[in-house]
Amino acid sequence: MSVARCSFLVLGEDSGEGAHETLVALAKNIFRLVDSNYDWQHIRFEPPEDGNLRLVLRGNEWKNRNHPKRRDLMGYIATKLLEGDRAFVIYHIDGDRRWAERETSENVEKFRDFIEIDVRRFIEHRRQRSGRAAAGELALSQLLLLVPYYSIEAWLFQNTRAGIRFCEENPACRGKHVDIFRAWADDRSALDDVWQLKEQICFKSRHNRQLAESLDVETVYYAGQSLHHAVDALHQNASLLAALAATRPA
Repeated sequence: MSVARCSFLVLGEDSGEGAHETLVALAKNIFRLVDSNYDWQHIRFEPPEDGNLRLVLRGNEWKNRNHPKRRDLMGYIATKLLEGDRAFVIYHIDGDRRWAERETSENVEKFRDFIEIDVRRFIEHRRQRSGRAAAGELALSQLLLLVPYYSIEAWLFQNTRAGIRFCEENPACRGKHVDIFRAWADDRSALDDVWQLKEQICFKSRHNRQLAESLDVETVYYAGQSLHHAVDALHQNASLLAALAATRPA
């Protein structure tokens, strides 16, 4: 078994079956765009261990400052970030807007205000109690945000070949949405501007994990929309670059 050289706590707003595995598969593929030589076998991807935290992770509950589990989530994130310079948190939230209307989405701003500010307070409080040097800004650089528009399916449904197969194999549909997938394959930039994307397709989010596992993220990146934006932000993260480089074969 490979020894983990860095670790990622993987959190997201999707609560359906296989949501964690979907995000892990997506992260593995996205990291290939950040460091083409990294080895995911030297990374430990962690699910949230406290089942009660899923109550505040689900949907937009993380924005509710009065949620009884919200403080627990802040502490949980802070604890992970304080493990060291190779400990990260991946957090997925949906933009809940078309990409063309992204400036009207409140989610990213609220994430920065409600989560990063509170996490920083947790970090600084624990630093003061332990007497350690200031760590707030460094630790927060290890909090990685993934924001697809309108939703995560804008990235996953880019796997149009697999989407066509799932649509054709669905006995309740038998390929009625194949032409939609073909249109998306012809215009990769279109998916980020589809409202409530999964409602347009027969299988909705049932195959998200399989779509993530075989997704050609490079094709999605060059479509120039929300995944391109997310990956470019990761390229600027020195902590992430160093951690991924540490996983390369000797």
